[in-house]
Amino acid sequence: MVFRIFKRKKEKLPALSRSEFLQMKPVRNPALKWEKNKDGVITLIVSLKKAARKGILLKMASPPKEKKIELDKIGSTIWEICDGSKTVKDIIKRLYEEYKIMPIEAEVSLNTYFTDLSKRGLLGFIVPEEARVRIEQSIKNKKKKKK
Repeated sequence: MVFRIFKRKKEKLPALSRSEFLQMKPVRNPALKWEKNKDGVITLIVSLKKAARKGILLKMASPPKEKKIELDKIGSTIWEICDGSKTVKDIIKRLYEEYKIMPIEAEVSLNTYFTDLSKRGLLGFIVPEEARVRIEQSIKNKKKKKK
């Protein structure tokens, strides 16, 4: 068993307020390939790094060069909207109108969904100017404290 003695901590960014979250504009990773089938379901095609394809399987069979992630109907709708022009608030309104999802439920679900997609590098965000300035200032202050 291998244990890591020294684990680098990821620096956490300051949390966004609810109003800042609602003003964010999600944007798809432009380097990511995706396709839409005739039923409107979207499949994301993620290229795998060579490091992810090493190991014992490499000797047995050629490893996959990509991974496909199929989104459900609602996830596909959200994915298409995430072009950097619509805010989270706009997306919540669309989910209510199209799927009758209550706004508070949509907000909580979107927060989780967007967190997952952004951790995987599939989605980014255009944050409101006030939030960007506050986050940059917080990062500068942390760097000053380390020195």
